[in-house]
Amino acid sequence: MNLRSLLAESSNPLFLGHQNADPDAVCSMIAMRALYLALRPEGKPTLVCDDVSRLANQVLSHFSPDITISDFSEDVHDLVIILDTNSAFQLGSRVRTLLAEPARTIVIDHHEVNPDLSSIAEHQIVDSNASSTCEIVIGLYEDQKVPISSLMANLLLTGMLFDTRRFFNSGRDSFLVAVKLIDTGADYDSCVRSLVIKPDRSERIARLKAAGRLQIHNMNDWIVVTSKIGAYEASACRALIEIGADVTIVSGKPSKGVVRFSSRSTREFSSETGVNLGTDVMEPIGEIIGGEGGGHANAAGANGTRNRGEGISKAIELLQLAIERNARERLG
Repeated sequence: MNLRSLLAESSNPLFLGHQNADPDAVCSMIAMRALYLALRPEGKPTLVCDDVSRLANQVLSHFSPDITISDFSEDVHDLVIILDTNSAFQLGSRVRTLLAEPARTIVIDHHEVNPDLSSIAEHQIVDSNASSTCEIVIGLYEDQKVPISSLMANLLLTGMLFDTRRFFNSGRDSFLVAVKLIDTGADYDSCVRSLVIKPDRSERIARLKAAGRLQIHNMNDWIVVTSKIGAYEASACRALIEIGADVTIVSGKPSKGVVRFSSRSTREFSSETGVNLGTDVMEPIGEIIGGEGGGHANAAGANGTRNRGEGISKAIELLQLAIERNARERLG
């Protein structure tokens, strides 16, 4: 794939992110838009997400309040670039209609590879070892020999900080990339401040409800908890990890006909068991709930439309099977 040619030959590309786009998705979208404009200054790029998370909106207000991310586009675009997303389902039903033919679509992502990805995009830049999509985008700037502005450096570092939990889930390479961004002009303290947000009342209530409704499953001395709430399932997962769980699986039902699952695990759990929440648990759960799932070893999710109760039960079963299977493999 010749990325430079694909971008430079496009007059009105569309940059897409997943539903409820987080800072990694939003910051990588904006940075790729800037890279495109560096290659084709007269181009007319469009940014679209089905929704932007409250935290990502805060980051935008902090660094680039003038940049607009729309919830749809009525135009016909000659190139589609999908970031931080490896399936059409994660875009949302309305935004999915904006997809172009695979030959005119690029996916840039750091999640585990979706086996159906080729049906969406012929051009794929996927690195599941990268800490974030922002880290991949930084490499693309280097490949194209395009300098990173101080604004883009701030956004890219913020996206990395968010997805790595301030480098808790990262390694040496990510630290080296972060240092490059700081040398380029990123203000580390400002990036951290942009991510500090007090959960609003409804999110705090959701976390408390998740704690009050949780069920504890002991698996080979690991503490696994499940819970059901209306929304904020990812936030609830993080909270349950913080109070002592090794693995959390929380289902949400934010609106009629929508079912969402979120899962988190500690690094100790994933390193000692070899369990990948994305491939071992959430991908098959996506099928059960009538949608799609995936993610990383320590953080994954699934979106669907049905079978919420069955999904929780099956997730526990899949997790137990993965733990036992990997234990047998390690013993030979």
